[in-house]
Amino acid sequence: MRFIQRLPKPEILERKEDSWRERFVNSDNPRPSNKQYAHQQIRDTLNTMSFHKCFYCERKLKDIPQEVDHFIEVAEIRDLAFDWDNLYLSCDNCNNKIENLRIPVTQALDPCRDTDEIIQEHISFEDEIIRTKNGSQLGLRTIQKFKLNSDQLDKVRLTQIKYFEQLLSKILIAMHQEDRGIHEHEKEALLSFKNPDRPFSLMFKVMLDKYSNLLAS
Repeated sequence: MRFIQRLPKPEILERKEDSWRERFVNSDNPRPSNKQYAHQQIRDTLNTMSFHKCFYCERKLKDIPQEVDHFIEVAEIRDLAFDWDNLYLSCDNCNNKIENLRIPVTQALDPCRDTDEIIQEHISFEDEIIRTKNGSQLGLRTIQKFKLNSDQLDKVRLTQIKYFEQLLSKILIAMHQEDRGIHEHEKEALLSFKNPDRPFSLMFKVMLDKYSNLLAS
């Protein structure tokens, strides 16, 4: 999870939000229309905000199911069904949180509210395994609510770590064979793994902190 800066409200919501909300609130439908709150304009803007990643786990959403999620569930506050600030982008793993409705969003981290610094006070990683930091209950509830510790995510994160380790090994071998320090372009290649547009960038930020001596040379 990383902090996400919300972009201006999509034009379709500027035009339709009030009428969509009124129609839904006054209906007996338990859920709003997915064709409305997940309209392509809305989906495109959310993708741009998150660099095409899940707001919660940072998994890249290319070629996998992506869902527009209500951060505060419609069952709790129907008036927020089309509220721009309540629409997030999620993978199917993180959005399948029915069993965790007992954890309110007020007791979990919010990627559109909490800064990177706040998030990192509560969540960390040991290799591909997500952990709470300093026993944080806020971190624990966030992991539980969005299933950030699922086997599925562990496997995907591990695959990304292997890409990183392959690059790191190649650089270390070249440094040894050429009897030299690390080149600037090699540093940049390693550091790029923690850029916000990369998958699981928080995990790699934690990993790269372990190589501070190498990257500072």
